[in-house]
Amino acid sequence: MRIKVLSNIYPPAEDSWQTAELLRWVVSNYIGNKALRIIDVGSGTGILTLAALEEVVSRGGTAWVLSIDHDINASVSTRMNLVDNGLYQYADVVTANLLDPVKAEFHVDIIVSNPPYLPGNWHEDWRIFGGPHGIEITVQIIHWVCRDGASIVILTQSSLSNWDEVVHYMGMCGFKLTIIKATHYFFEDIITMVFERTV
Repeated sequence: MRIKVLSNIYPPAEDSWQTAELLRWVVSNYIGNKALRIIDVGSGTGILTLAALEEVVSRGGTAWVLSIDHDINASVSTRMNLVDNGLYQYADVVTANLLDPVKAEFHVDIIVSNPPYLPGNWHEDWRIFGGPHGIEITVQIIHWVCRDGASIVILTQSSLSNWDEVVHYMGMCGFKLTIIKATHYFFEDIITMVFERTV
C-alpha cells in the first residue's frame, strides 16, 4: 500500500493500522457471491478504503466503497492514494459531513470509521477531538446506523473517551459487540470494536 499524506491531514497512525487490521478480517470473512457495499466515514488519507479494497481484490471478490470526509484535502488525498494503488475504479469519494450524503434507507454491508475520539473541542483540532466526551462525532454516526442500517459497524475509540457508551448505544440499536481489540499506547488504550446487527 502506497500512501501519500497531504498537509493538515491525519497521517496513518497506530489507530489507523489497528482499524485496518480488523476491517481486513471482517472483509475476508464476508466476501461472497455479492459485491460488498462499504462506507468509510472520515476517510483521511483513504487508508481504510484501501485496506478494504486490497483485501477484496486479492481474494477475487467485488466491492464498492464510498469514502466520505468533511475536509476537501482529505478527499483529494484519498483520491490520489486510490489512483496510486490502482483502486480508484472501486470507490467514490465525496466531501461532506459524516453520512449526510447517503440516501435514507440505503443499506450497506460495512460501515467503518476511525473518527476523532479524544475529549476536546472539535473546532480546535477536528483531526483528533471528538467533542467534550470524545464520542460526540461517533454518536452522530451511530444515529445514522440506527436509522438506516448496516450489517456490520467497525468503530475505533480511546480509553480516554466514554467508549463504553458507544457499546451501550449500539446495543440499543440492535447491534452486539462481537470483536474488540485494545492496544495500549503511551497514555491511553486504542479500542477497535466490531458490531454485528442482531435484529
